[in-house]
Parts: sequence; structure tokens; C-alpha cells
Amino acid sequence: MEETNGIVRKDTDYIQQLEYMTHAAFFPRFVGYLIDIIVLWAVAQLTIVPVLTMLGVRDVFFGIEALSLENISTTLLYFIYFTLMTYFFKQTLGKMILGISVISSKGKKLTFSQVFFRETVGRIISNTLLYLPYLAVLFTDSKIGLHDFIADTYAVNNKYKAYGDAIKSEMTPENAQKLQEKEEFSTASKRNF
Repeated sequence: MEETNGIVRKDTDYIQQLEYMTHAAFFPRFVGYLIDIIVLWAVAQLTIVPVLTMLGVRDVFFGIEALSLENISTTLLYFIYFTLMTYFFKQTLGKMILGISVISSKGKKLTFSQVFFRETVGRIISNTLLYLPYLAVLFTDSKIGLHDFIADTYAVNNKYKAYGDAIKSEMTPENAQKLQEKEEFSTASKRNF
């Protein structure tokens, strides 16, 4: 019986290590973000700038130059892009290229409120604080930033996630139950800042 328990313990430890590897690291997420910014810049240059120039309102601003119609339109495009791409596809173009997806920490389908809080509220807070909250990905066990913490989400590497799901599907019910108990116990400690 002890040998079986040792095997179960080792199997669940390996799966928990695979779960750790599943969480997307800072550098791939940063590269994905840079790709998204380049895509957004190109879209803005091809759509917003020509339309505002054609209408003759490109240089219109409200009080200060930072509140120009062009900046407001580009900012709206930024938040709409991240929110809708994450809600409908679980990833933006940059994340697609790098094989990263956003998932709910509960394992359920992302709700629109989760995506809104992650991609709009979380990004506004993080960008206002000079992008420093994104660095939390480097220092947290579950590799989450402030925007992930607010929305109760994870960014995951699709390849490792698929491996983990395949292994979990082949587990015996007893091992799956023990793994579930270990995951429930450790999830609360992993999501702390």
C-alpha cells in the first residue's frame, strides 16, 4: 500500500510541476504585448489617422494636447482590441503567435466581466502605475500580474496546458481526487502577492 501512495504522491507532484510550467512567463508575455502594440499602431495608422485627417479633426484636442481626438480614438481602439480578442479568442494576436492563452483560475469559460476587469480596469491601473504591476509576473509563484489577480485569471502556455490536460484525463479516479485536493490547498497560496 505504501508503494502505491508513494507513486500517487510522485505523480501528483509531477503534475503540479507541469501546472507550474503551464503558466506563461514574463518574457513571452512581454513579446506578445509588443507584437500587439505594433499591430494596434498599424491599425491606427491605416484607419484612425486617415479618417480623422479626412474629416479635418486630427489635431482637435480637449483642453490639453494629450486629450486629442487621435489619442482618445487610439486609446479606445487599444482597450476594445484587448477586451474583445481576449473574450472571444482567449488571446490576442501576439499571444496567438507565442502560443499563450488566458484562462479563468476556476477552469471555467472566461466571463465578460473577468475579461473587462483584466483588460480594461487592470490595464488602466497598471499603465497608470508606469507598467510596474506587470513585473509581478516575475515574482509570483503562479506568474500573475495585477491585472490577472484582479480578474482571477492566468496566462498559460498552450502546449504545456495540453500536456497537463492529457495526463489528467488518463489518471485513475483516486489519483485525480488526490490531485484535486492538493490543487485546492495550494491554489490559495499561489495567488497571493
